[in-house]
Order: sequence, then structure tokens, then C-alpha cells
Amino acid sequence: MSDQAPDENRPDPSGNPPPPSNPSDPTAPTPPPGPGPVPDDQPPSPPSPQQPGYGPQGYTQMPPGQDPWQTYQNPQGTPGWDPSSYQTPAYGPPPGYGPPPGYGPPPGYDPTGYASAGYQLPPGYYAGPQDPLVSADFGGWWQRSFTLLGAVWRSMLQVQLIWAIPLLVVGILTAIYSPDRTVNFDSDTPPEFSDIFGPLFLVLPFALIAVLLTVAGQLATLEVLVQRATGQPVSVGRAMLTGLRRFFPMLGWQIVAGLVILVGLLLCILPGLYVAVVFLILPVIVLLERGQGIGRAFRLVHADFGAAAARLAVIVGLHIAFVLAEGVFSTILAPSSAAAGPGLTVASSVFSVAFSVVTGIVMSPLLLTAYADMRARHEPFSTAYLAPHPGSN
Repeated sequence: MSDQAPDENRPDPSGNPPPPSNPSDPTAPTPPPGPGPVPDDQPPSPPSPQQPGYGPQGYTQMPPGQDPWQTYQNPQGTPGWDPSSYQTPAYGPPPGYGPPPGYGPPPGYDPTGYASAGYQLPPGYYAGPQDPLVSADFGGWWQRSFTLLGAVWRSMLQVQLIWAIPLLVVGILTAIYSPDRTVNFDSDTPPEFSDIFGPLFLVLPFALIAVLLTVAGQLATLEVLVQRATGQPVSVGRAMLTGLRRFFPMLGWQIVAGLVILVGLLLCILPGLYVAVVFLILPVIVLLERGQGIGRAFRLVHADFGAAAARLAVIVGLHIAFVLAEGVFSTILAPSSAAAGPGLTVASSVFSVAFSVVTGIVMSPLLLTAYADMRARHEPFSTAYLAPHPGSN
């Protein structure tokens, strides 16, 4: 034991200022007002609309108790839309509400290290029962998906048409030039360069534009849904700019995903099909999580595999139904490809693009809400986490 007297000037290890030696001394320093520093073993406070840096850009926070729908009423003019059935996201559930059974982090998940010290994350980190994207069961997922679809289908249609028109041009040009452009390779009279590459050079620019806009349009459609879910004014132009910014990351991850699927197909086919289903949520991940890709998709799907598999199976089933319906219409329109002229081929291209547009509109909200459910089962998450903050892209 040391005989040294305690140093009065030595700072308190807790970080609090030393108490005055004589409380009655008016010259003694007084501690600053407020609750003092937060102990290191306490979790951070959850995101709140009152905190700086949260809330959509340019979107004024409403005073407590005021309904934001009083100032923001259905910009799309959807017939029969009832704002009371679809609320803007709450930044955390009401006091005392914990993560309901079925969503929230899995048992033993420790994102910040507090669980090992006996602490639990505050309930504000989890989605509440009124969250526009996160649901506790399959029925809630289905209902939220079609609520979003009914709210912003017009905006999604505008985005889809942006990429569908160049794709339609490619189909029409191919239909016009394919029947008449036959090249005969004869040793005596070699074919002309223009006969081989002329149609290709005509179609190639439109094909490249169609690929660019298809990838960007898929991301922009999801961005429109995120805008609506987080209470932002829906803007097709802003959504397309976001899709174009994320084009190259999405293209890169799609190439990697395609190679992984190809390897899986070579390994008895079933692994390739499984990987292809897991990668359905890849566009949502690339849009909303910078630097994340195929590894993140596997983690989210495996967090609660049963719930994820049920949602992804329905999405795949609906996609197959759309493909079969397109095939039936194409067969009715042109029973024989040999007898189909340019007019029927053009009509078939129009039907094919129309089905692609409808498929993209229907599938996008299902994918976004499925991603939200998977993420809420993997880690603390609510729709409020997707709201932009000042300085975000």
C-alpha cells in the first residue's frame, strides 16, 4: 500500500471534473450543466428525426403530433389511395416496444459489443409494426409490397419506359433487317463488308444504350420505392440519376455473379440455380449499401433461411408465370416463326417489351421488402435507416 496522498489535481478516471474541495467556496469551479459524459458501457442512442443528419434532404421535420400527410398528399394521384393506411416511417417504435417475434437480430447477435456486457440495444433500433418495409410474417410482406406497388406504380412505369423504348427500337430494327439480310459465303464472290457488319453497326448503338438504361432503370425503379417508403417526394429524374451513378458497381457485380452462377451450373446445375435465386436481391444491396455485393446477399439470405426462401420462391414463381404468359401471347400472335413476317415480328417485340416492363414493376417492391425483412432478421434495421441525410449521394 502506498503512503502517498491522493493528488487533488489528478483527473478522475471516469472523465468527470473533480469536485470542489470546499462546496461553500464561491470561487470553486462548478461542473457544467447537463447529464455529463455517457459511460463507455452504454449503447448509443438510436436514430431520431430530431438529431442533425437524419431526415430527407430538404424535407422539413414535422412538429411532434402533426401528421406529415397534411402537407404531403399523394403526389401521384392514385385513385382510392388512403394515406391513413400507409404512414411515413417512424424513427423507432414507441417507448417500451421491443422487436416483435419473427424480426429483429437473431439470438446471440452482437453488433456493437454491448450484449457481452449484459446490455440490449434500445427498441428504437428495430422496426415497429407500422414500418413500411419490414414485416414480421409472410402476410405482412405481401401486403406491404402491394401497398407500395399501388402507391407509386405510375412513377415506376415512367422509369421502366426510359429503358424499354431503346430496347424496343433494337427489337424493331432486328425484325426489319433479319429476314432480308442473308449472307452467302462463296469462294468465287466473297461477301461485302457492309453485308456482314452493316446491320450490326446499325443495331449496336441502340443495344448498348438499352443495356445501360436497363441496368440503371432497374436501380431507379427501386430508388422510387425507397423515396416513397422514407417519405420523400417521389422524383423520377432523381431516381434515374441515382441509378446511373450505381451503374458501374451494378455491372461489375452482375459480371461476378454471372460467373459464379455459371460455375454453379457446371456443378450439377442445382448449385447454380440456388446461387441465382440468392442473387435476386443483389440490385437492392448494390443500390443501398456501398461496397457490398454477393457476400452480403448470402449473409442476408442465411440469417433466416426459411423466411428468405419463402419470399424468394414466390418471386421466382411470379417471374416464371410472367414468362409463360408472354410465351402464350407470342404463340397466339405468331404460331409459326417461319410464316411470321416483319409486321408480326415487330408486334411480338412490342409484346415482349411490355411484359418486361410489367414484370419489372411488379417484382421491384417484392424484392425491396424481401431485402428489408432479411436485413431486419440479420441486424438492427428499420426503414428510417434508408432516409438520406445531408451530404449523402
